[in-house]
Amino acid sequence: MRPRMTVLAAVMLALGGLGLAGCGQPRTQPGAQQAAESSGPGLTAEEVRREDATTAWAGGYCAAVSELVRSFSRMPSIDPTTPQQASRTSSELLGVMIGGLDRTIEGLDRLSRAPLSDGERIKAQAVSRYVGIRDRAVGAKQQLDAATTEEASRAAIGSVRAPLEEIGRISLLDGFDAVPELKEASLRAPQCKELTDSRETARFDPGAS
Repeated sequence: MRPRMTVLAAVMLALGGLGLAGCGQPRTQPGAQQAAESSGPGLTAEEVRREDATTAWAGGYCAAVSELVRSFSRMPSIDPTTPQQASRTSSELLGVMIGGLDRTIEGLDRLSRAPLSDGERIKAQAVSRYVGIRDRAVGAKQQLDAATTEEASRAAIGSVRAPLEEIGRISLLDGFDAVPELKEASLRAPQCKELTDSRETARFDPGAS
């Protein structure tokens, strides 16, 4: 059990510093204003409208994934004093993470259609990835909650590692850098700037086992 608990402790230390409680909800007007101010000379009215729409969409995307970041700031610590305590607190941790994933998935689903097809593709890939991690986290939590003996608790604790490590490998704005319009929009949108002020907040590192 020691290696597993070491991994969980490393995850908690890494995620504990990611409190972005100040991330706001989509603020289309400020983002649009910034986009208009940053528009270069020679842009047509239609190009400015598209740029504004892309900035607003990117801001909504960042606001949605910020919900996942917020959940990490609220994760409880793992109590390794006994297998039963470790199992119970691991279940609580997964419950918080599942809640964050739910809110992120719901936020992405509520996004209006992206002004460009690459945005829709990136969103669909992100939703699919988050849903998969959520399903595995739910399975691990169910296993923890069903454990009634010390042996079962020890076995269930091992199931916590996979979804946590998957979360650790996520890049929150995966795909944005490969699409110039989205990369630029993420630099203009206030929600994305808050999310990426530190490069470490755009990618979680659970540490090594």
